[in-house]
Amino acid sequence: MKTLAIVAAIALSLLPLIPLGAQGRGPPLRVRGRQSLAFNTLLPGLPELVPRTDVARSGQLEIRGRKNTQVMLQFLLPTEMTGPGGAILPLAFGSDDAGFASSRQRGSQVGFDPHAPFTAGLPQNGRGFVFIGGTAQPLPNQRAGSYSATVTLIVADPGT
Repeated sequence: MKTLAIVAAIALSLLPLIPLGAQGRGPPLRVRGRQSLAFNTLLPGLPELVPRTDVARSGQLEIRGRKNTQVMLQFLLPTEMTGPGGAILPLAFGSDDAGFASSRQRGSQVGFDPHAPFTAGLPQNGRGFVFIGGTAQPLPNQRAGSYSATVTLIVADPGT
């Protein structure tokens, strides 16, 4: 039996709406993608979950801003990835598929629902880390090839 490989990855897009440095309040808000959410090789008909705590495959972003301040995080999530010839591969994001931590230690994450806005506090060093996982749901007759989509994270100062 021949198995067709499906390779899937989701790029992370960043959208800082309101810089924390506005109106002379401190250093500007900076967001940097550190790692894309990667499902790697999938098999037709077999869903693949990538937990937000997966070191090698979860999406990871770093936020830098004013120390001891609050930021509002909101994801724009795709429902599918696009592949060869316009083929689609369904995606799902569960209520605990996003996480925030004040360090890159996955064990220190606070899980949150990526479908809803989440307010997080930047610690004394002004750095925070956001993690995203999800589930790829290839169909039994999924076409082989590379699939991709974009997850967008909006970061804003809720106090402005």
